Amino acid sequence: MNVSDLLQLLERFSRPGVPKYVALYDAVMHAVASGLVAPGDRVPNEQELAKVLPVSLGTIQRALRRLVDERVIQRRPGMGSFISERHAGAQMERPFHCRFVDDSGVQYLPVFPEILSRDTVAGPGPWTAHLRCVEVVRIIRRIRIGDEFYVHSTFAVDPVRLAVFREARLEQLDSENFKQTIFRACGQAIHKVDLFTRQEVPPPDIARQLEIAEDTLCVAMRVHAFLGDSDPIYYQTIYTPPTPRELHIVSDSRAPGFMP
Repeated sequence: MNVSDLLQLLERFSRPGVPKYVALYDAVMHAVASGLVAPGDRVPNEQELAKVLPVSLGTIQRALRRLVDERVIQRRPGMGSFISERHAGAQMERPFHCRFVDDSGVQYLPVFPEILSRDTVAGPGPWTAHLRCVEVVRIIRRIRIGDEFYVHSTFAVDPVRLAVFREARLEQLDSENFKQTIFRACGQAIHKVDLFTRQEVPPPDIARQLEIAEDTLCVAMRVHAFLGDSDPIYYQTIYTPPTPRELHIVSDSRAPGFMP
């Protein structure tokens, strides 16, 4: 990891009202998501970073601690810190559309996404009216909720605006929270999310992926996400099979919900 590159990213992600450690965290996450750094790359130590970055040692320590906690950085005793390898089946951090409340009532079941396919689709589709682009990158994921059931997601974005979804290695995206990927790619947070739900029997291929009977009535959710109030940024459909679990829907997509 080049400290000079990190300094430029820190300047980009520093903004009023955002703690400096969060800006540094976002800068590192952008470097990882964009491929500026690769798995196995060494991360400069705290003293090396403090010599170049215009933030305190405490700020650097706090950002690095969060990156370690979220398994973006791995510390190896006697060797230093390194960008972690991305493993298929890893847990997603801070999910938004899959916040199923666990037995405690104040936490969520863990979420484990798996990418089933990625392709580029030209011409009209269900996303056209929202995204208003001539082609999309479509990513299909099956998401395991704890050890209880699966959720199916079809996610579509404009590859001109968000090339990372077409160019990144699938293992980089597999367990990613796509809202955070978007933020790191364009420096803006998802502000508004419109959700449309109804009960629907999913197509047979989706039922098979969910490991449910083909005539099972599911909750079908259609998601229109925006930067600001009116700039469409992604389209998503989600199928959830019958479950006694409560889904926590948070009106502000930036809010962490129960998570600290």
